[in-house]
Amino acid sequence: MRKSHRKIEREIIRELTKVCEEAKFDHDGFIWLTHEVDYQRFPKSLKVTLVFNEQVDETVMLSEFSLLIPKVQEALEPVIGVILPAKQIEACREHTMH
Repeated sequence: MRKSHRKIEREIIRELTKVCEEAKFDHDGFIWLTHEVDYQRFPKSLKVTLVFNEQVDETVMLSEFSLLIPKVQEALEPVIGVILPAKQIEACREHTMH
C-alpha cells in the first residue's frame, strides 16, 4: 500500500469510527460497521457494510439503514472527494452460532 493510500485509509477508519460509535447508541439493532477497498480502483471500489443484530425486525433494520446511509456519505465525502453512492453501502445481519 502506498503512503498516500495509508493516509486515506486512516482517514476513512477515523470517520467511520465516529459514525459507528454514534450509531450504536442512536440506531436500533445497529452493532458495527466495516469497509473494504481496492486502492487501484478507488473510490469506486470502496464498500461500507453496516451490521445489525440478527434479532432486529427487518422493517426496523431497513429503516435504520436508510437513516445511516446519508451519515456514512456525509462522513466520507471530505475524505474521498465525492459522495459515496448508496449502492456502495450495504446492510447485513450478524449471524451467531447457537
